[in-house]
Amino acid sequence: MAKNKESFDRRQRALAKKAKANAKREKRLTKDDETDAEPAEPTGPTVAQDTVLERLAALHAQFEDEAISFDDFELRREELLAQLTVE
Repeated sequence: MAKNKESFDRRQRALAKKAKANAKREKRLTKDDETDAEPAEPTGPTVAQDTVLERLAALHAQFEDEAISFDDFELRREELLAQLTVE
């Protein structure tokens, strides 16, 4: 009689484990669907990529000519790189 109880308990544990795995899978799939459904909104004004690249080249030229300090160069470079979009 004890064997049947052990088999029942083992089966219950296996079913609980499968149910937990299925719930986790559904939660993960739902999370992925919600992320895909929400388009990313640009945080700043949109600027033509060519313009941003030209500004970046001009900034590098200013730095090479020692017209601006390294700190200013880094700050402006980060601002310009934030405006670039990767497709």
